[in-house]
Amino acid sequence: MEKLDESMEKTAAPKKRQRKPWTQEQKQAAAARRQEMKDKAENLKPGIFVQFGELESDANALVEAAKAEFRKEKKRAKITELNLYIKPEEHAAYFVINGSFSGKLEL
Repeated sequence: MEKLDESMEKTAAPKKRQRKPWTQEQKQAAAARRQEMKDKAENLKPGIFVQFGELESDANALVEAAKAEFRKEKKRAKITELNLYIKPEEHAAYFVINGSFSGKLEL
C-alpha cells in the first residue's frame, strides 16, 4: 500500500508558481508596447526587391522615382493611380501615372 501512495505522489502535477501582480506602470508600459506593435502592423510597408542576375532594385525606390518624374512635369496634380512595370531583362522600369503620364526609369 505504501508503494501505491509513493507512486501517486510522484505522478501528481507540480504546483504552478504564481506571478506577482503587475503595477499600474507595468500595465501601462505593456499596453503602450502592444499599441506600438499594432500600429506597426497596420502601417506595414513591405520591402519589395527585384533581383535578376547581378541586378537588384528596390521597388519602393522606383515608385518614389516615378512620382518625382511626374512632379517635375505636373507639380500640382494629385497621383490617383500608379502602375509600375519592371523589366529586368531591359534594365528598365516603365510607369504610367493617372492613366496618361508615362515614363521610363533605368535600373
